[in-house]
Amino acid sequence: MNDIHNKTRLPGPKARALIERDREVVSPSYVRDYPFVMSHGRGAEVWDVDGNRFVDFCGRNRRVLDGARHPAVVTAIQEAATRFLHISSDYWHEGQVKLAEAIRELDPVSGPAVSFFANSGAEAVEAALKLARYATGRSRYIGFLGAFHGRTMGALAFTASKYTQQARYFPTMPGVTHVPYPNPYRPLFAGDDQGRAVVAYIEQLMERKCSCR
Repeated sequence: MNDIHNKTRLPGPKARALIERDREVVSPSYVRDYPFVMSHGRGAEVWDVDGNRFVDFCGRNRRVLDGARHPAVVTAIQEAATRFLHISSDYWHEGQVKLAEAIRELDPVSGPAVSFFANSGAEAVEAALKLARYATGRSRYIGFLGAFHGRTMGALAFTASKYTQQARYFPTMPGVTHVPYPNPYRPLFAGDDQGRAVVAYIEQLMERKCSCR
């Protein structure tokens, strides 16, 4: 990055001080890959507490797709906060119904469907696991090697992107078998059709494990 955007060496003194405060009071389970302490943002740009300016290439992470401090999003949050900040899922409110109607208009799946709203990706995965078991009556699942689904116990059973993510938590939820993902760019099986090769691999696993329900 151009030096004009850097006010201090990284991390700066204010950032280092806050990171030290964090170590005393915040759980170390949060994954922090970079010593970046955010002050504010605007669109695709973010500033740290020492005034250093960066281009944010991770804004899409954790479901935030429209940059920092998008005025339309800020306005919508402010307007909603004037009515109420929270309501239990035991009750109804129009905002939830309108959002579900908007999703239905997008027609994301064919046929009749309803929406389930979750607080995180891991919670959505947990709900999908329960729904699959409830609807099919089956107790075994297939997950892909290299995938990340979350760190709650059910989602963690599917997460296979890093060995350390399951370290010290094994055994996780039983019944999950991991198979290679059909990746034509980095193929693990012989042949041009990796999809068919993975299906054949799964069928062989099913033959060896006759108790599939």
